[in-house]
Amino acid sequence: MKTSHIVAATVGTVAVAAVGYALYFDSKRRSDPEFRRKLKKERKRAQKQQKEEEQKIAAKTTATVEEVLASIKDEDFPTSMEAREKFCMEQLSAGEALFTRGPEGYEMAAVCFFKALKVYPAPAELVMVYQKTIPPEVFTLVMSMLSMDVQKKQEKYFTVFPPKEMNVKIGELPEGVTADGQKVVRRGLIATKDFAAGETIYSETPIISGLEPSLEGGEFCHYCMKQIVGEETKVPCSTCTKVVFCSETCEKSAATEFHTVLCTHDTEDASRPERALFDYSKDSNRKYPEMLAKFLAKMVHEETLNTGEEYNLFDHIERLRYLEIRPSEAEEKEIALLKAALGAKIPGIEEFINEERYLTLKGKLLYNAYGLSTSLDAERNVEASPENNRSVHDGPLVGAGFYRVTSYMSHSCEPNTKVAFAEHDNKLSIVAARDVKVGDELHVGFIKNGTLTTEERRQALFQDYRFKCMCPMCETTD
Repeated sequence: MKTSHIVAATVGTVAVAAVGYALYFDSKRRSDPEFRRKLKKERKRAQKQQKEEEQKIAAKTTATVEEVLASIKDEDFPTSMEAREKFCMEQLSAGEALFTRGPEGYEMAAVCFFKALKVYPAPAELVMVYQKTIPPEVFTLVMSMLSMDVQKKQEKYFTVFPPKEMNVKIGELPEGVTADGQKVVRRGLIATKDFAAGETIYSETPIISGLEPSLEGGEFCHYCMKQIVGEETKVPCSTCTKVVFCSETCEKSAATEFHTVLCTHDTEDASRPERALFDYSKDSNRKYPEMLAKFLAKMVHEETLNTGEEYNLFDHIERLRYLEIRPSEAEEKEIALLKAALGAKIPGIEEFINEERYLTLKGKLLYNAYGLSTSLDAERNVEASPENNRSVHDGPLVGAGFYRVTSYMSHSCEPNTKVAFAEHDNKLSIVAARDVKVGDELHVGFIKNGTLTTEERRQALFQDYRFKCMCPMCETTD
């Protein structure tokens, strides 16, 4: 018999035997209860062993990650761009050399790749590169380190922010229960010392601010929003005619933080994409798209400074509440204008500004921005944009500001604080409207009460901020 026939016959015999065993196994499974119980018991034992093994691996991974994070906790990472780039390349090279040794080098390779992430200006991009280029075991370790590092950073945030000298802290406060009985909590601003009526509790400058579009280029500073008294004191932009500043200091600060990126350069070329964004703000009478562009430019600028601050601008705003916005043609146009204006100057902005992220950022402005009252003329008539802003002030509003700490203030129709702009610029002060004690939650008015009824106040607040006011004034007059 030929060898090929012998092989074929052998394979056939094995196949028949396999089929026969499968039929026998199936028959026993169907007809023998004891056999089924034994199978079930064996499956449970195998599942338990697998789970225990997975738990051991997870515990070992967690212990390894904690050891790594503890070992580099006090390490001084480079801050200058040149030093960061050199350090990053050294770590990437070392990590690659280590993982080529096999499993014995995986742990130290992951440490090197994690260190590179700590100094890389666009960590999300580097993570995507890792996913495609390093062994899965190493990638899993790196991501575990990143996840635990982020978690520890988040847990620490409210222990160091706001700074103690601001005399407030952020606390979690009850806000009722859900339909299924789950407690609902919200974050609010709590006083950490006593204040008498009229005392300033704290002051802060905004993350970003913007004038009402109708006031741009006139008598208000594009940077600090202060009114400029006298034509001779105006400081124009050297390459555009669209904005003015109250001083050379403001002009330089704006140029450094965002205006170099967003300047229309209309003295040279009126067809630039930055001009299209500016014109859209003017024509639509909406300042928030331009403010978001300023925010993104400032965020990138702060990243390049490497000041050593533990939390960046995005860390500060990601915890804030926001209004959910349904996308419309207006938002689609704003996203396109924003990408065109920033795309050539901020690498990766087109991927970063997707629809979801833009709507979230805009929603944060709509929920948290405060109206700015910096005009010296109490009777000034300003064409207000239709955008939300918390707006209980003594004078006319000339723009809006987005603040780190004051965004945590909750509304009350009878607030215990009021907003003031003592220096007639965008620096906001929170002043006690009546005596405030340690532990009191601080409230501010989001709307002007005037002669509004409870129903009218609640309707206005729900329309603009999506909540039903339950302050004492509304509850007692309900």
